[in-house]
Amino acid sequence: MKRVTIFFVLFFVVIILKSNNYIVTTTADNGAGRLRYALQMCMSAPGPHNITFNIPTTDAAYNAATGVWLIAPATTLPMIMQQNVTVDGTSQSENVGDTNPYGPEIVIDGGNTLDYGLRLMNAPNAVLKGLNVRRCTKGIQIYESAGCVISGCYIGTDETAMSAMGNDIGLELISHSHNALIGGNSLADRNIVSGNLHIGIRLLDVENCTVSGNFIGTNREGSAAIPNYDGMSMEGAVRFCTIGGTSPETRNLISGNTDYGLPLFGVGASHNVIIGNYIGTDATGTSAIGNTYGVLFDDGSFSNRVGGDTDAERNIISGNVGYGVFFYNNGTHDNVLKNNYIGTDFSGRQALPNTAGIIIDGISYQNWMDGNVVSGNLQVGIGINITGSDSNVVVRNKIGVNVDGNPLPNGMDGIRISQGPLQTVIGGTPAEANIIAHNGGCGVYITNESCKRHWISCNSFYQNGGLAIDLFEPGVNQNDTGDSDDGANEKLNYPVINSVNFSDGELIVSGTLDAPNPAACEVQLYEAAPDPTGLGEGKRYLGSVTPAANGSWNFNFSCDNALVITALTIDDEKNTSEFSRCIGVNGPVSIAENSSPVLKVWPNPTSGNVQISVNEFVMKGSPNAEVQLFDLSGRKMKSVPVSDSMLNIDLTNFAPGVYILFWTNGEQRIEAGKIVVQ
Repeated sequence: MKRVTIFFVLFFVVIILKSNNYIVTTTADNGAGRLRYALQMCMSAPGPHNITFNIPTTDAAYNAATGVWLIAPATTLPMIMQQNVTVDGTSQSENVGDTNPYGPEIVIDGGNTLDYGLRLMNAPNAVLKGLNVRRCTKGIQIYESAGCVISGCYIGTDETAMSAMGNDIGLELISHSHNALIGGNSLADRNIVSGNLHIGIRLLDVENCTVSGNFIGTNREGSAAIPNYDGMSMEGAVRFCTIGGTSPETRNLISGNTDYGLPLFGVGASHNVIIGNYIGTDATGTSAIGNTYGVLFDDGSFSNRVGGDTDAERNIISGNVGYGVFFYNNGTHDNVLKNNYIGTDFSGRQALPNTAGIIIDGISYQNWMDGNVVSGNLQVGIGINITGSDSNVVVRNKIGVNVDGNPLPNGMDGIRISQGPLQTVIGGTPAEANIIAHNGGCGVYITNESCKRHWISCNSFYQNGGLAIDLFEPGVNQNDTGDSDDGANEKLNYPVINSVNFSDGELIVSGTLDAPNPAACEVQLYEAAPDPTGLGEGKRYLGSVTPAANGSWNFNFSCDNALVITALTIDDEKNTSEFSRCIGVNGPVSIAENSSPVLKVWPNPTSGNVQISVNEFVMKGSPNAEVQLFDLSGRKMKSVPVSDSMLNIDLTNFAPGVYILFWTNGEQRIEAGKIVVQ
């Protein structure tokens, strides 16, 4: 009896040992030495199992020109349904040589007839590496299988990752396939997931997965698009996942995709972290390979973070054909966008525009935009739209300037609020202030009467093309007696500055406020950057004062010299007014009183010809002058001699964007404004 027992135990041990390693020696579909056979054997006993490859160059499906072995199954391959199964395509180059220096040697090609290239079900801790999986409905699907690793694979491309051979969905992790690693922290770990007809990488109802170091939507060089329709889709209860990392090796490149680069869908999509990625650029972060939209938060996704406190966590979200970041729909809320570059290259110094930087729409509320550079975009920097898109927060951002504070305008308004949102916070305390400068339109434009209680506090505004703060209707709103009118931000009256005096290092400002309850309001004082309207742009916040019950107020400020002052009103509901008229020690001040404009341009924006009138005094004093037009990278695009006081310049063939206009006579050069080409 003992001998029989020992015999069966030994037999079982031999079976287990033999089940560990399977070597694929042919590309043929059936029989020993085939991939199909190895996968069938893995189903016969618990793992670990290792499938390696050692197929000779004499194999009928070896292509000497490409250096790859083509496995073309007639039907879908067996599922992997045991734990700890490794399918190691890199073993082929280890055993036979690196015959394909551009990528994997082992190709699984579904011929556009197979449902799956590889499918895992209840197969935790599987490892798939060094494989080219293409032309299946789903290239790789991982279902109910935690702890899997996918690395060094080309999914949806040819064997060089320079052209598309797409699956419908490239790589899909669904239904509790938690703790997966897609990619890694080395070049050898990088997956190229491109050319797929629907989604490159899909995460559905998974947690604690990491996606790092991959190219999603581009070729292997990261220099051109091989688009998926959507790059990487995070759906359902996808939570606590990390997309990217804090080193260049863990950066994902998510670019060139037809629609969304990285969408997050659904009320379960929460607490994910997206850091260190390039989204819409090439691998160098200097040229555009745009998605239509960069990052999308949709259908109630919440509490996700894009970027972070450190520079290493910063994403570059630039070059996208539509919006860089899009918050949209059905109560999407409490997402954080922090310390990213949106509309610039990797340095934060040169424009690499999205059409619009950030758009919040469709009842998306309480999202935070903190410490980003949102500059160089063709249209608005930040747009907040639609009734219900309430209580969004914009703090510590640079909007219209680069990371160094130099001009890098958005083509239209820095921030535009339209169609009924309430209670946006723009700035707040001095530590939370935004810089909103050099934009082609207004600094902040609130475009219709239903937009109310938007708190605009302590920010720095200067050299915007329109008003610093413009409350609908467009242009300067005149104060009304008793402040009884209604409209955008209640059309709150701005303060009237009666006098500015400077004596012994102290600036003394006095004024009045006409409001129903002045004592419930705050008057904020700013050093002004005057504009041609005579109303100021508040460049530097100086402090605040509460008016008396009769509306009178006084403000003292220690400084080295007399300043030009402007002010705004904030009421007890945080409605904020436009800025007041600029007043210096000698009275009202505007740009026109200090220097005559050299050039005037119309129409602006334009889609074709522009007319430029030249100041007659400048004409007489500088017979050899010319008008020059530069793009935002500093490249001269056009030069026109000033032979008359009226010039016509044809910009029909110019790419959409913002251009800087200069007047020069060879000895000096004066910046004379911006032209927006649509």
